[in-house]
Amino acid sequence: MSDKIELLIQEDGPLCTLTINREHKRNSLNTGVLIRLSETLHELDKRNDIRVIVLRGRGQKAFCAGFDITEISAGNNSETKGGEHQLLEGTFRRLRNISHPVIAMINGVCIGAGLDLALNCDFRIAAEGSRFGMTPAKLGVTYHPAGLNRFIQTVGVNATKELFYTGRIIPAEKAVKLGLVDRIVTGDELEETVFSLAREIAGNAPLSIKCIKYITNRLTDKINLTGSSGRAKSLYAKTQTSLQRKVNVKARDYLLNQEYF
Repeated sequence: MSDKIELLIQEDGPLCTLTINREHKRNSLNTGVLIRLSETLHELDKRNDIRVIVLRGRGQKAFCAGFDITEISAGNNSETKGGEHQLLEGTFRRLRNISHPVIAMINGVCIGAGLDLALNCDFRIAAEGSRFGMTPAKLGVTYHPAGLNRFIQTVGVNATKELFYTGRIIPAEKAVKLGLVDRIVTGDELEETVFSLAREIAGNAPLSIKCIKYITNRLTDKINLTGSSGRAKSLYAKTQTSLQRKVNVKARDYLLNQEYF
């Protein structure tokens, strides 16, 4: 039964673990997962008994391999109400702004929207051998301005350009130097390290932590691109055509055959 549920929820006292359960798709995101994740975060945000959330992917091969591009609707553009990118950004905002601290437990591939998902968590702890990257240029798409801003705020302008321009997949060691990851541990140590941190945070005053998280988020949100420029919207929309989608799927098939998967 659990294999059919694409987001698993497990509570242990003040801790709640959310597991993307699409191991056969390298835990890639789809509409169903995003809706379920957004709804779950909304409900958890109301609960005072939950103090820390852990986000992970099922299995050892992938935290999240991005958005499942085969499920993106043809012809979707930045003006389409209910389009995938609106759902993606809405879920990311809810994850970033939830009052409880969130720890990303990363094991394996963490690329594209999967890496952006991790950036919206408060902490990112990765197992040795994990790989990271942003591949929109290899797929022929333009990334959402809000997402680019998150990378700029995390790793700076030049590192963001290098990640996006090259589409290069980098090892965990480089990811931690850039600031994409906070800590690297062995695969055997990953769970204990993450849950030890979660329990330590959960033992502190929750109102204090909620206040600190809210203030730090507001201070780091220096650039508001919710109403992005017409030029940015136009460029974004041009990469969402049906013809481009066909190219994207071919590119995705190529990427899936590369050694980092």
